[in-house]
Amino acid sequence: MNRAERRIRALLRQLAERDFVVLSDLGGSPRRLAVLTYVAEQHGFRYAEAHRVGRALQVHVVREGRAKEQAEGRVEEPADTRPLDSTAVPGLRSGTLRPLPEAAQAVRQLRDRIELDAVSEDLSVRARSVIMTGCALFLGLFLLVSGWRAALAGFAASEAVFMGFLYGEVARRRRLARRVHAAV
Repeated sequence: MNRAERRIRALLRQLAERDFVVLSDLGGSPRRLAVLTYVAEQHGFRYAEAHRVGRALQVHVVREGRAKEQAEGRVEEPADTRPLDSTAVPGLRSGTLRPLPEAAQAVRQLRDRIELDAVSEDLSVRARSVIMTGCALFLGLFLLVSGWRAALAGFAASEAVFMGFLYGEVARRRRLARRVHAAV
């Protein structure tokens, strides 16, 4: 049994026993978590939210209908404890975490939602720009020993690089948000 089959089998055990499951990937791969979330959705669960915990990425899935019951104040009996069939994974290639063509679009949409939720928890653009400007200013002051022209050039170059990275991240967030909102 390979790693993908073990992950799917462990997921199916959790889905059979609980109403709320936390999927975690230590490498922070939204693609793997999107595939596992897709498998959970095939078994009556729905995506709730995603969080970054250090480098790890966690996705929360809840049993379909459970959120409505909790909002209405009804208490439901525990989750169905009968075992799920570990050999039937609809939409995935056998023994892998790769979706079949008919499931690829749904997995891609889940991946975009997971990435958007995880990125939205990061520092705001304003906070990052202040931090980056402070670092560039520190570099400029450090280079002041070499002369004011070197300090100014170092500050300008590092600020340009930092703002380029920041602009790229803002563009990525907007692109993800557009894809998620277009899919809904």
